[in-house]
Order: sequence, then structure tokens, then C-alpha cells
Amino acid sequence: MTTGRHDHGHADGGADGRAHHPAGMGGHRDNRARSEVRWAVVIPQKDLRLAKSRLALDSRDRQRVASALFRDTVAAARHTPGVSTVIVVVDRIQDLEPVAGLGVGHVLGTGPGLNGALRQGELTARASHPGCGVAALPADLPLIEPAVLARALAEAGAHDRAFLPDADDEGTTLLTARPGHALGPVYGNGSRRAHRRSGAVELTEPGLAALRYDLDCLAHLALVPPLARHTHLSDVLAHLRPVSSLVDASYLPDVFGRPAPPRDRDGAGDGQVAGFAAGGAVLPGVARHPPEA
Repeated sequence: MTTGRHDHGHADGGADGRAHHPAGMGGHRDNRARSEVRWAVVIPQKDLRLAKSRLALDSRDRQRVASALFRDTVAAARHTPGVSTVIVVVDRIQDLEPVAGLGVGHVLGTGPGLNGALRQGELTARASHPGCGVAALPADLPLIEPAVLARALAEAGAHDRAFLPDADDEGTTLLTARPGHALGPVYGNGSRRAHRRSGAVELTEPGLAALRYDLDCLAHLALVPPLARHTHLSDVLAHLRPVSSLVDASYLPDVFGRPAPPRDRDGAGDGQVAGFAAGGAVLPGVARHPPEA
């Protein structure tokens, strides 16, 4: 997640999380059963009138896509085993309309930037569900499914703090903190490295690949219809006017399965290509890099 609710271009720091929750922020592995952790999922959504600004669509279509992504992502989180509550952080009360009837809590965001919104949602989650861990998710995950999110949360539950890098290997989608540990979000450019430096453990299981894919540009929409089970997003995409750039994915391989040469952003590329898996289908995904030393 390198873009989304507010301007992510400048991370506003995760150290503030220590002030909210004095417990440690490291990635220590907990030996207790992973199933012991139940989760409060925090999903921030920026003003829907401004969301998905990098999609080359008219404003109404952009808002429809953003609203559908928001609803489908929240619905998937709401139906994930192990999730006790979902709390959305929105800029405007009107932006709750897409998730009406899903039984989620909400906070009107007042904090600065995405990290401020997440800390605000975390405080609400800790107050309303004090025994839960907190997990942050972006509102634009077109391939998210409850089973995949449950698997990710089970893996994350073995660590005080954990995160899942996005498909670009530079940003972050999922960020988690067990009960008693601050979330410590440092989203922004290069958040993958920032979260690793903060002590969070990077999740590397290949089966979580679908959760790494956030929808940032128009080309990525080409990957959604054959795979997603998300009725709202699929319906919106079915009514979009054809756009030639839809099949020109910027960092993903050819949508018909011919893998693109892996790009080595960290000087550590291994040339292997991971796949996005959704609903039993496998789509070649992004070049996978081993963890940095």
C-alpha cells in the first residue's frame, strides 16, 4: 500500500505508536498457539471523491471503482475467520454508504495522513476490543478472500508485529500487531523497508500472494474480472468503457501468463516468479525477491 487514504508520499512516522501503546514494537516470535489471537481489522478509506486518482477514468467511474473495492475488501475482512471486528476510518460520513449493512465500526479520520488515520483506528480498536490484535489493511484489494486473509493473520499471529509487502515489493498491504504491541505504521514511499527497520517481521509465504495485490492503476483492472469473486467490483468493471491501456500492466507480467523479466529493486532478485492465487486459479505474479539482509 503506497497510495490510498491521503498522501502517502511522505510517511509521517510510526514511532508515535509507542506513545499510544508503551508495549514493545519488535518482531519477537510468540510460541503460543496462533489460533489464540483474534483480530480487529482497521481499513482506512480516503474521501471517495478523490480516491483512486491514478485511474485514468472520469470522476464518476473512479468513485464507483473505489466504492466497490472498499465494500468488497471490507466484506471479505468481515467474513474472515478469527476477525472479531472491522473498523473503517473515513474522511466523510457519506463515505460509509458503500459499507452500510456490513456491521462494521467507524471512525471519522482527523489524524494527519494515512499513518495518523491508522493510529486513530487502532485506538478505537484497542478500546472496543482490548483483547484483540490489530491488523491494518488497505481498502483496495481486488483479490482478497477470507481464506487468504485468515492464513495471513494466522502467520502474523506468531509475531509481535508483522507485515506483508505489496506486489511491487516496495510498499505494504497488511500490517499487524498482537495484543499489547503497538501497530507502529510507517506507510509511505518505501514502507516495506520502513516496516522491516521498525522491527516488524516480513511474511513470505507464497500462498499469501493474492493479498499483496492492491489496485493502483488502470492496467491492474485487467487482472480482476476472471479471478475476483467480488460482486460489486466485477459489476462496476463490466460497465466500464473499454480503455486501451487496460492491458498495459506496469509492473505485472503479461495477463495471459507470459512472465515478465523480474526487476531487481533491492539488488537481490532471484529470478523466480511468484503467482497470485485466487479461487483456485493461478496467475503469474511479480518477481519475488528474498528478504534483504
